[in-house]
Amino acid sequence: MRIVISSAGRRVYLVQWFQEALYEAGLVGEVIVIEHDPNAATAAAADSYRAIPAFTSPEYAPAMLDIIDELQPELFLSLNDHELTALSEGLADELRARGVVTPVLDEQSHRAVADKLAMSQVLQQAGICTPRTVLLSDVAAVQDLLYNTNNIVVKDRWGSGSSGLRRFTSAQACRWVEQRYHHATGTEAHRLDDIIVQPDVGGIEYGLDVITAVRGGPVAGVLARRKLAMRHGETSSAKTVKNTPFIGLAAALNAALGIRGSVDVDVLVGDDDVPYVIDVNPRFGGGYPFMHVAGADVPHFYLASTLGFAPRPDWDQYRIGYIGSKHEGIIGFDTADNPAAQPANRRQPLTSLIQKRVGI
Repeated sequence: MRIVISSAGRRVYLVQWFQEALYEAGLVGEVIVIEHDPNAATAAAADSYRAIPAFTSPEYAPAMLDIIDELQPELFLSLNDHELTALSEGLADELRARGVVTPVLDEQSHRAVADKLAMSQVLQQAGICTPRTVLLSDVAAVQDLLYNTNNIVVKDRWGSGSSGLRRFTSAQACRWVEQRYHHATGTEAHRLDDIIVQPDVGGIEYGLDVITAVRGGPVAGVLARRKLAMRHGETSSAKTVKNTPFIGLAAALNAALGIRGSVDVDVLVGDDDVPYVIDVNPRFGGGYPFMHVAGADVPHFYLASTLGFAPRPDWDQYRIGYIGSKHEGIIGFDTADNPAAQPANRRQPLTSLIQKRVGI
């Protein structure tokens, strides 16, 4: 079985967990990373690597199809929000037409989560609680929000990884907004459409993984954690919690979006115990590792879902109250253009490391 992970970046752990899932399921296979950056850590950790132009390049889609035609993988994943946008606009369908399972939302659903204004509208229509969201360019709506809310959140409309996130009191927000309006002349005025303003609903922040079969279907698992610390827009420490308060929310999100595979969901829960969805990322998110180290195994479920065999019944079970903290790591490898480098020096498949560990 061949698994292709695109735009994996620094997520070496996910490459390794898919390698382990193959080995533990008794499957002969490999995990291949496609990356624009040949020096990405996952390019070294994978069983093999293919270079590709940036997904903003007109050469990206043809190069992707050439790579897929060469490799003929069973499963394709992307870990980048902006690449997922490009995939949702027809390229994912071309991969599926080649027989590759590609857990990407359809174009309409992807737009609904990539655009935070559209997301709030879609969620409200589905009866899912989410903060009121207005564009900075909507002067009347912004003024109404400022005068009726004590605390304000501002962030990028099309952002990823908490880009552009700012928190203000209403008084601070009034001054910040006035400055933006004052300087919004000419081309700057158009940029007001790229910023959203919301009330800060407060509460405790949780992260969820809502999981369906890779081709879609009912919710198969919900993994939940309380966020303890953030770093560079990603959860750096978290504590696992029971998923029962979020089961209904997960089903409603799936009904609204038609989830394929896994989506990462951020929610805020206040004193009224109502979860407010503040973000949806249609991919493996930065919070999944906390669930994996606590016992869950979504890579195993992906293999089973792709190939059609029954997953282990405990794949979505995890220890409650288990704390995880991310830490720094490093992987060393020779550059591809180093004439002294041996192929084995660049990357060593995890399956061989497992074999050494267990004495095979």
